[in-house]
Amino acid sequence: MTATKPILYHYPGSICSQMARLALAEKGVVYEGRIVDIMERAEQFAPWHLALNPKAVVPTLVLGEEVVTDTKRIVARVDAEFDGPALSPPDPAEMRAWMDEIMALHYGVLLYCKRIGPDGALPRQIRERGEMLRARATAHPDQAALLETRIAGNTRMQAILRDPAQVEAHVAAARGLVARMAETLAARPFLVGAAYSLADCFATAALARFRLHGFEDWWSGTPLADYEARMRARPSYAAAGVTGGGGERDL
Repeated sequence: MTATKPILYHYPGSICSQMARLALAEKGVVYEGRIVDIMERAEQFAPWHLALNPKAVVPTLVLGEEVVTDTKRIVARVDAEFDGPALSPPDPAEMRAWMDEIMALHYGVLLYCKRIGPDGALPRQIRERGEMLRARATAHPDQAALLETRIAGNTRMQAILRDPAQVEAHVAAARGLVARMAETLAARPFLVGAAYSLADCFATAALARFRLHGFEDWWSGTPLADYEARMRARPSYAAAGVTGGGGERDL
């Protein structure tokens, strides 16, 4: 265990930040939280943050002199580094498979697909995001490579949202994941057995995101409804500030 208090750089509504905070809460870790404003101030691109996380994403965990990035690596280190209930089963393969599948979804499509205008107009926010990234690339040529990657991602997002077939494919992928969760939870209380694991941290944050986007009917009347209620009732849900409602600024 580290001698100094860990520091988590995060954003309240970020789904990955919520996953990390859930792991910390379930382990009972006392940590210092530092918010990176990835919305209004775009602090993920600030030099001080890029020095910690060159990919310009949250969360980032600092353990003494060590900086840990990538959500899956962060939660694994939290589980391994600190006292508290074990959050990984002896054979973690199934847990990791659930985490990979949850992380593979395109949450941006889920966010914006219900906001496309009747005339096919894209949501203002995603268009403004692209404009902001291009303006920043002009103003900060030292960040050109990073920002070009983000601009390309925004361009791909806009292309997906203009194509109903692609939108439906992404929504179907999320709904398929929900169906597999429900089927699994018909036979056991948690995703990978009888005990809460890191997979449940990921699933809890994902279900909150689906609920925020208005997809909670996907699991109505299934074992997943009971599971979600139990996850929401755990002390870690409130402690981690999981967001199941609100708007884009809450993401």
